[in-house]
Amino acid sequence: MIFPHFFTDFFFDIFMKQNTAQILEEELVISKATSHPEKMTFKFIDNQKLQLQNGDIVLNTMGSNFLGFDLKNGNNSEHRVIGNYFCGESDSLYELQDSLSKFLQAEDTLIFGSYEALCADVLESLLNTEDIIIYDSAISLPMRRGVKICKADKLRFPHQDFDTLENHLKLAQTKRLRVIVTDGIFYDSGTCANLPIIRQLAEKYDALVIVDDSYGFLTCGKQGRGADEFCGVRGFQDLKIVNMQNALCCNTGAFASGDKNIIELLKLRSRCYRNSICPDQQSISNAKQILEIISSDTSRIEKLHNNAHLFVKTLQNQGFVCQKPVAGIVSFVSEMSQEKIKSVLRQNNLIAQYSKVGKNTLVSFKISASWDM
Repeated sequence: MIFPHFFTDFFFDIFMKQNTAQILEEELVISKATSHPEKMTFKFIDNQKLQLQNGDIVLNTMGSNFLGFDLKNGNNSEHRVIGNYFCGESDSLYELQDSLSKFLQAEDTLIFGSYEALCADVLESLLNTEDIIIYDSAISLPMRRGVKICKADKLRFPHQDFDTLENHLKLAQTKRLRVIVTDGIFYDSGTCANLPIIRQLAEKYDALVIVDDSYGFLTCGKQGRGADEFCGVRGFQDLKIVNMQNALCCNTGAFASGDKNIIELLKLRSRCYRNSICPDQQSISNAKQILEIISSDTSRIEKLHNNAHLFVKTLQNQGFVCQKPVAGIVSFVSEMSQEKIKSVLRQNNLIAQYSKVGKNTLVSFKISASWDM
């Protein structure tokens, strides 16, 4: 018996969605049965001893201070050599994770010691040779490296070419898991990914979505929740990755927020999470304070957007062609030589980052709400 096309599509979609959810749940059960990471919360007594929650004092055998230096300074650098599973003052770290989850209205959040480490390890921890990654050609360099080292198959689609993305998704239906990887705000152009179309395609072909929103977090959307809020599809992605060095003013660190099963798999499987350096206490305090301020007052986000538009007008008055900014990144491509561009910008007391795009020059600026323009 031949069913109408819309019936077959309907039952196919339901089956595939259940299949992906079931795969993640089964992977989580297996990981819980085979991995038993012991979490401990403690405080430093000195550079040699630690005090556990039950009051026991133990020798610190988990640091990396092989030569025994006691370099005490304002940042307590000797206290930043502990992995996240054994991080000192970890109550504060867990509080920040809870604050990030609450702010983003995500199911769970996990903080890593390094953005590069997170990008390198997240796909490798979740996927295997039966899976496939389909990624935008303009994703950030750390994410591109993470895609490269992952054992899953890879397919690349030209920047924002969604016809090609859909064709890749059709070809990948035999794969166990399909993962779409994109940036939220692309640094090279300052433009926002078309997340509504990506959501439609992900739902249609049952794909997971990972968004690197390092330049969209706290700079995009009225509440600062990122590119997904700006596009009107807030929270649709399965995993949002953010570099904490940008809007949260941390010396180091990054976080991943999203589906609780995926976050739990990262906790159990990620070597970078287990061994990464914990963000220092001052960075954690700064991040918590910034979230509290933005949660109650979004005037800084409005000022950032106003400054970005004023900055674009300044560049346009100098003859540069700039797109309408959507976040804290303003970029343009020019046929002028790099030296000529530098000369024009210096005349206006401006500096920028440069890269080559074919025969042209790409110029990028990071905007700040603190500028009095």
